[in-house]
Amino acid sequence: MRLDLTGRAFVVCGASRGLGRATAEELVGHGARVLLVARRPEEAAAALGDAAIALPADLTAPDAARDVAQAVRESFGARLDGVLVNGAGPPSGRALEYSDAQWAGAFELLLGAPIRLLRELTPMLAGGGSVVFVTSSSVRQPIDGLDTSNVLRPAVAALAKVLARELGPAIRVNSLAPGRFDTDRVRELDSERAERGEGDVEAVRRRAAAGIPLARYGDPREYARVAAFLLSDAASYVTGTALLVDGGAVTAIP
Repeated sequence: MRLDLTGRAFVVCGASRGLGRATAEELVGHGARVLLVARRPEEAAAALGDAAIALPADLTAPDAARDVAQAVRESFGARLDGVLVNGAGPPSGRALEYSDAQWAGAFELLLGAPIRLLRELTPMLAGGGSVVFVTSSSVRQPIDGLDTSNVLRPAVAALAKVLARELGPAIRVNSLAPGRFDTDRVRELDSERAERGEGDVEAVRRRAAAGIPLARYGDPREYARVAAFLLSDAASYVTGTALLVDGGAVTAIP
């Protein structure tokens, strides 16, 4: 599907690598301009050329959301068409083994920072726009050893559902849950599993792929195409939805 995003402006968070970067590339490929927000977005912005603007930022910092809003005003003249809310994944571990500080940090990463960001950016979307939260397949089915994600990602999906009702009809809000994609983050998790004695990294990956009906890890571009669809007017009657892009890995019904 060809999405005409010429002249449209988007904020893409977590845009230096992985699913965020792939989504930024997809949006630019359809004619959009993008503000890339990440701790180190410069290389990604350089690769995308004049359509991309880099804003180095840690969204958990208190003033980061205001800095993003100011960058939007300076770059796009306060016109904004969509936001991909994305960030680094919280650390692996088990629920009762995390410290209070680790739980607080995970909450800040997954919920606190996005809420502050959208307080600043939703007024710029009031003329019509789309918000997509990057979540995880853990919103539907827990992932062993990722308990902060298992607990807090469903809360992000709930936030998206609430905001879809509160910000409609002008602003659509959806969440998009990836399964196992071939990203740096998933490679890091596979390496951790190997270090815990679950076999070498290749054995870990083969075992994970065998549990996916499509029998492989996803290419980040496959996720990006769905994200770009949800951010575009092609999804004009889609809001409040939690969509899985996981190759069929989640077995929960519905």
